[in-house]
Amino acid sequence: MRRQARLTSRVIGSILFCSLLPTDAAKAQDEAALAARLHAAADANAIDGAGMSPWHLRMDVQLFDAKGKPGEQGKIEEWWGGPDARRVTFAFPSFGGTQLRNREGSFATKDGVYESGVLDDLLEQVVHPMPRDKEIDHATPELRKQKFGKVELECLWLAQPLKNVFVPVGLFPTFCFDPGTNALRITTEAGALMFSRNRVETFQGKSVAMDLTGRAPDAIRVTAQVTTLESWTPADGDFTAAAGMIPIAANPVELSQQMVGRALTTVSPMVPGGAMGTSGTMVFHAILGRDGRIHSLHLVSTPDASVAMSYAQAMRQWTYKPFVLNGVPAEIDTIIHMNYSFNPSPY
Repeated sequence: MRRQARLTSRVIGSILFCSLLPTDAAKAQDEAALAARLHAAADANAIDGAGMSPWHLRMDVQLFDAKGKPGEQGKIEEWWGGPDARRVTFAFPSFGGTQLRNREGSFATKDGVYESGVLDDLLEQVVHPMPRDKEIDHATPELRKQKFGKVELECLWLAQPLKNVFVPVGLFPTFCFDPGTNALRITTEAGALMFSRNRVETFQGKSVAMDLTGRAPDAIRVTAQVTTLESWTPADGDFTAAAGMIPIAANPVELSQQMVGRALTTVSPMVPGGAMGTSGTMVFHAILGRDGRIHSLHLVSTPDASVAMSYAQAMRQWTYKPFVLNGVPAEIDTIIHMNYSFNPSPY
């Protein structure tokens, strides 16, 4: 593997969510050209696409608590032989197990059903960090230049049409590149961790993050180093479900918000400055994981971008009762309508 550009630790330390505000709005860009750039970057930074030979990767992971103090350490390992040939193992003190996909469907060991959204996101940052083609085609790409410390990057995001609403960088899924290139350096979206790709290498002609940092607004939440990434020849039985593995839904099950039910635990959002005395309804598209947490949260509509950002950060901490399909927890694809009203203080 050939080493490429590196984002230094000093620059990483300067990346804060508060800096994800536009400093220099770029001129109107040709949407078709921006979409083409996103498609090209998606291909350049993914190792699970057409033309890839089977591979094996292993990464060491350090998790941090809400205050940024080191917590659990563990490993994620994946063997990939194609879209319908994938095996992933998680080994952490509080979570472990194996998930597998083959032509017959998807399976998991009983202890591997409740995977963590953070670990899913982390693996995705290495294997396929860019949006899928369908997501790019259904959005309106926009571009702004943004400084992270002393480094200026070009940030493209998948915006949705919002009337009379100023959109800050990071509200929609955002992907930041070295200027004029497809070298992905940072990804983020409202309420999710902001991942920085600190060290990138080339594998089978694709750019792969070998050192990653995931940061919340207040602290680092996860770091990871890819210790193994190598071509690999599958053997017979490598993608056969072992005895005791149970079938799981390969794709999220679409349900209405009413069928999903109410959240078990919630976190109240911070009231943004200037929002007191306002009210309205926001709409989010969400993927709820088998662990009952929101794994993906995309804004569909809002009357106030700052309120949507605040709610997204809070909702990522909510928990729901896992939805059970055929006796096994399943991921849920749903639309969440969120009514809000910030009443002014009577004092």
